[in-house]
Amino acid sequence: MAAPGPAPLLRCPGSAPPWLSSSPFFFPRQRRRSSLPPALSGCRRQDYSHSSEMGVRESSNFKVGLYANFNVQNIAQEWVEESKRLHFLRTINNVTKSICNGTTPLRAGNIHHEPVDDHWDLNDQSLHNISDHVSSLSIVNRCDSTELVRHSMVNQPARSVSAPIGVVNNSVKQLNMPSGSKVETLWRDCSAADHRLPATGASLGLDDKAHHGDYEKEHKLVAKRVVPSLPTTATFSKESANAREELASIYNKVLIVDNIESARNVVQLLTTKYKSFIHACDTEVANINVKEETPVGHGEVVCFSIYSENSNAEAADFGNQKTCIWVDVLDGGRDVLMEFAPFFEDPSIKKVWHNYSFDSHVIENHGIRVAGFHADTMHLARLWDSSRRSDGGYSLEGLTNDHRVMNDVPEDFHNAGKTSMKTIFGRKKVRKDGSEGKIVSIESVEKLQREDRKLWICYSSLDSIATLRLYESLKSKLEAKKWVFDGCPRGTMYNFYEEYWRPFGDLLVKMETEGMLVDRAFLSEIEKTAVAERELAADKFRKWAAKYCPDAKYMNVNSDTQIRQLLFGGIENRNKSGETWPQSKTFKVPNEEYEATEEKKTSKCRKIKLHSIVEDLKIDMFTPSGLPSVSGDALRSLAGKIPTEHIYSIDDNKEDDEGGDGYEDPEQDVHDDFSYGTAYEAFGGGKKGKEACHAIAALCEICSIDSLISNFILPLQGDHISCTEGRIHCSLNINTETGRLSARTPNLQNQPALEKDRYKIRQAFVAAPGNSLIVADYGQLELRILAHLTDCKSMLDAFKAGGDFHSRTAMNMYQHIRDAVEEERVLLEWHPQPGQEKPPVPLLKDAFGAERRKAKMLNFSIAYGKTAVGLSRDWKVSVKEARDTLKLWYRDRKEVLAWQKRQKELAHEKCEVYTLLGRSRRFPNPAHVRSSQRGHIERAAINAPVQGSAADVAMCAMLEIERNTRLKELGWRLLLQVHDEVILEGPEESADTAKAIVVECMSKPFYGTNFLKVDLAVDAKCAKSWYAAK
Repeated sequence: MAAPGPAPLLRCPGSAPPWLSSSPFFFPRQRRRSSLPPALSGCRRQDYSHSSEMGVRESSNFKVGLYANFNVQNIAQEWVEESKRLHFLRTINNVTKSICNGTTPLRAGNIHHEPVDDHWDLNDQSLHNISDHVSSLSIVNRCDSTELVRHSMVNQPARSVSAPIGVVNNSVKQLNMPSGSKVETLWRDCSAADHRLPATGASLGLDDKAHHGDYEKEHKLVAKRVVPSLPTTATFSKESANAREELASIYNKVLIVDNIESARNVVQLLTTKYKSFIHACDTEVANINVKEETPVGHGEVVCFSIYSENSNAEAADFGNQKTCIWVDVLDGGRDVLMEFAPFFEDPSIKKVWHNYSFDSHVIENHGIRVAGFHADTMHLARLWDSSRRSDGGYSLEGLTNDHRVMNDVPEDFHNAGKTSMKTIFGRKKVRKDGSEGKIVSIESVEKLQREDRKLWICYSSLDSIATLRLYESLKSKLEAKKWVFDGCPRGTMYNFYEEYWRPFGDLLVKMETEGMLVDRAFLSEIEKTAVAERELAADKFRKWAAKYCPDAKYMNVNSDTQIRQLLFGGIENRNKSGETWPQSKTFKVPNEEYEATEEKKTSKCRKIKLHSIVEDLKIDMFTPSGLPSVSGDALRSLAGKIPTEHIYSIDDNKEDDEGGDGYEDPEQDVHDDFSYGTAYEAFGGGKKGKEACHAIAALCEICSIDSLISNFILPLQGDHISCTEGRIHCSLNINTETGRLSARTPNLQNQPALEKDRYKIRQAFVAAPGNSLIVADYGQLELRILAHLTDCKSMLDAFKAGGDFHSRTAMNMYQHIRDAVEEERVLLEWHPQPGQEKPPVPLLKDAFGAERRKAKMLNFSIAYGKTAVGLSRDWKVSVKEARDTLKLWYRDRKEVLAWQKRQKELAHEKCEVYTLLGRSRRFPNPAHVRSSQRGHIERAAINAPVQGSAADVAMCAMLEIERNTRLKELGWRLLLQVHDEVILEGPEESADTAKAIVVECMSKPFYGTNFLKVDLAVDAKCAKSWYAAK
C-alpha cells in the first residue's frame, strides 16, 4: 500500500459538541502551522451513537484543526504499529446516500470547504468529486490522496437520521440506528512517522463555548476514554515483516484440522494410503519452562504438524494440494489429539523428529505412547559433525539455514529453512518515552495461536517440513560417508545410525520416562544438617577474624570483597601499577538486631569497617583483573590440608598463657602431621599460625557446603524436575563432541565424588518399595581402550596380570620400587587369607604413595593428551622435572607415543579422528589456526578416540542390556548411565540373578562378544540406594 500523504484540515462552521473540547486529538487553530502531521497507532473501539457518552449532538456544528501526534491502544491488534497517519473521520447529520469508490462501499457526505491558507491543500479534486454525489453532510475517511479504498466501511441504506456513528476495529457493531444500519471502519497500516512522538497534548478552538460549563463532568469522562497510554511493544522490524510475508506463502499448502471428523479422515489416510511414507512430526507446547523443567509430566501440546513424503520425495496429498497437516489442540482440542493415537502409537509407521525426546514426552503427557521412532535429526547432525559450535549449533533453525548442511536436497527446497519465533513474532519493548528498547518480547504461544493465527499456523507447520528436508539432506551425507569399524569397512555411516544410534535414541527416551525415585525426606534432613554446619564454620571464621578486626564479627562470609579486604588489604594490583586495594574499607551489612526485633527505630543495615589483618601473605592466584583471588582453591592454598574433623580442634577463644609458654595442645601430634598452608608463616607460626589456617579452612568449608546445597541438595527437591510419584526425570542427550552422554534438568551425572559426598547425597536415590538397584561400572575402561588402540605390550601385560594397575605402572617407572618388589620388601597387592589381618610387608601403594600417585595421574593424563607443561602445573614442579617423569612413563610404552604421533598427523591431514566404532570428530585445519588452538587440536586428537571409544563401549553395553529378554522377563529396567556406570531397577527377589546377567552383558557388549585385546572388568552391586551400591 502506498504511503499516505499529509491529511487536510477539515472545517465546518458552527460550534463543537461538548465532548470534543477536552479531546487530546485537537490543537487550536493558531498552532496548526508548526504541528507535526497526524499519526495514529491503532484506535480503541469507540461508540459515537446517541446511547453512548460520546454521542454527537444534533445541533453541533463545529470546526476543528487535527494536528495532534499521539498513540492510541488498539484493542483488536495490540499496537500493530508504533505510528500511523491519522485517518480523518467527520461525523455530522443526515446520512442519506452510499457511494462506492473502487471496491469499497462507503457512506460519504458533502465537504463544506472554507478557503484557508494551510500548507496542506484542501482543493483536492477527488474531494469535490465526492461532494458532487451527495448533498448532506456525512462521513469522510481520508488516506493518501483521498484514496478511499484504503478503508472498508460496510453499511446498509438508512433513512435520514441524526448521525449515530460506531467506530469499530475489525468487526461490525450494531449501533443505535434504524433497523439494518451497520458501520465498520478498518484501520489499516500506514507509514510510520520518521520522528519520535512528542508528548501528547491538544486543545480545541470553539465558536460556541456555551456548552463548557454544562458538560464539565462529561469532558472528564470522555478524556479518560480518549487519552491513550503509550504502547508496550513497538512495530515489527523490517526483517520480521519480510520474514512474515515469506512465511505466509506456505499457508495454502496446509490442511487445518480442528475437529474430530476431519481428524478421523486424516488419520485414515496416514494409517492406510500413506502408511509407508516417512512422516516428520513437530509439536508446539505451552505451560513449560524448557530450560528448567523436564517435559515428563510438564507441558501441554497446543498444536502439532505432520509432513509426509515417500522414498521418491513425493509429498502426501490430503486434498486440494494440501501437503502438510496442522492440528489445533488448543481450547478443547484434546479429543482431536486423541484421534491421532493410532498414528502415533503404530510402531510400523516411520516418524522423524527434531529433538524426539521432548516431543515424545509432551505427547505422552496426554496419554499417547509414541512408537515408530525412525530418526532424530539432532542425532543425525551430531553423527555427521560432532563439533558444530557456531551457525546456530544443532538447532533446527541453525541446521536448516546452513547451506553446508542443506546442499544435498533439491534446489527448490532450499527455502524450507526454519525461522525463529523471535524473528517472526518478536517485537521490541517500548520505553516510557515512546522509543524502542533493546528487549524483544514474544507473546505466549496460546495468544499467538488465537490472535496471529495464520502466521502461527505457517510457523508451526514449517517445523515439520524443515525437519523432513533436514533428514533427507543428512541421510544423503551419511550415506556418502564410509563406516570403518575398528579398522574394517562396514558400510556407510547411515548404516551405523540404523544399527546403533537409532535404538540408542529410543532407549534414552525410555530411561528418561522411567526416572529415579528420590527420598525427599532424606534430602530435607541433610539440608538442615548442611545449613547448621555452614553456620558453625561461618561462626568459626568470624570469631577468629574479630580478634584482629572487631567489626569482622558482623561480616558477610560469602562476600569475596570483604574477605579480600581482610586478607589482602593494601595489596597492589599486579595488572595496574600504582593501583592498590585500600587498607580499610566501610561496608553495609544486614543488621541482625533489626531482623530479631523488627523495631522501626533500629536500622535495617549497619556499617562495619574492615581492615587488613595480615601483612606479606603469599599470593599464588589472581583474578583476571589482577586482584588476589579468594576462590576455593586459593583459600585452600592458604589453609593447607586440614581434615574437616580437625578444623574445630583449636579453640580460637582460648588465650595463650602469659609469655606463651603455658599453652599445651592436646592434639599436638595430630596437628604436626598437617600440611599447613602459606597462612601459617604469615601469621607468625605457632598457635597463631595454626589458628589462622584452621579459620581459613573453615572458610573453605563454607564454599564446599554452599556448593553441595545449591548444586545438589536443593535442586533435587524441586517439583520442576519430578512428577507426582516422586521420581526425577533428567534429560539424557548425545551432545558432547566425543559422543558421551550429558544430562540436564537435573544433571545427575555431576554428583559429588564419593570422598567429597559428606552428606551422602547418593543415598537419596532409592529403589521403590519391593525393588532393588543394580549399580555396575567398568574398571579403568579408558586405559583398557588406550591399550587396545595402541597395542601397547606393557599395558596389555599389566591388564592381563590383573591387580593394581597404577602400582604396576609405578614399578615400571621407578627402578627403586622395582628393586623393592623383587626383594619382597613391598607387595604389589595382597589377598588376605582367613586369619590374616595385615600383610606381612607393606603394600607398594602404602610404601611408595607419592610415586604411585604420580603414576596414576600420568596414566589418565596421557590418555587425555596432557603435556609436560600441564603436568608441571598440576605437580607444581618445573617443566623439566615433569618432562623427565613423562620420559619414565613412555620408556616402557613406546607404542603409545607412536600412536599419539599418528593421531596428530591424522588431525593435520584429514582434520578428523575416529573412535573404535568409526564415529569421527572434526577439527579446523590446524594450518589455519593460532598456535594455541593448534595445541588444543592435537590434544583433542589424542583424547577423542579414547573417550569416544569408551562411550561406544558403554552404549553397546546398554543396548545389550536392553536386548536381553531374560532381564525383561524379570522386570528390570535401565534408569541412568553415568559415563562408565549404569543403574537398573527391578524386583528385589531377582536382584542377584539380574546382576550376573548385567555383568555378562557389559563384559561382552558387542552382541555377546568382546573383540578387544583386553578384558572388560565390571564391578556390580545390589542395594536399596545408589550410595549403598557404590
